[in-house]
Amino acid sequence: WTSKIKTNFSKESPVYLLGSSYHKKQDESPEKASEAAGFDTDSSGEVSIAEDAINMDEGMEGFKRDFVSRIWLTYRREFPILNGSTFTSDCGWGCMLRSGQMMLAQALVCHFLGRGWRWNSEVATQTDQQQMEERTHRRIIKWFGDQPVAQSPFSIHTLVSLGASAGKKAGDWYGPASVAHILSQAVAAGGNRHQELENLAVYVAQDCA
Repeated sequence: WTSKIKTNFSKESPVYLLGSSYHKKQDESPEKASEAAGFDTDSSGEVSIAEDAINMDEGMEGFKRDFVSRIWLTYRREFPILNGSTFTSDCGWGCMLRSGQMMLAQALVCHFLGRGWRWNSEVATQTDQQQMEERTHRRIIKWFGDQPVAQSPFSIHTLVSLGASAGKKAGDWYGPASVAHILSQAVAAGGNRHQELENLAVYVAQDCA
């Protein structure tokens, strides 16, 4: 017995990315596009949604700019050996650590640059403000570099070392709860070495799964 299931996508539906909505249709008013997206309008005709939560004027190009501005951290190989092991790759076991890194990276980008920040690959045309933001962006990426150095407080090497206190080691599967606590410890330790992180903390809820 087999079941043929085909995923259907509507070209008229908006695309959502981390709280922002992008709609392909450009010939409609924001109110009509919002109705198509499932949002309500109040009696005055104004859309009852945060101003930056839906981007009718950007369309799919806006979605692409938003998407490529997110930091992607995934499996790697041939990095320095992880402490207490022979591993030089996290392929096959580091998925939750990488997911945690990306979640933290997104939080840091929003904190230091704002949700509306977009990466600009044209360095030559950047304004002074954009150049400053680019340096901040590069600094955030460097914090996650796969190397056992103080300049990378959120590297997989640091996270694996912190995991040892919870009985985890390189090659083990890390669950969501253990990664949450590891990230909390990493941010706390990072604040001792990096001034930008001094007043930041990761809150881990204790009363949920």
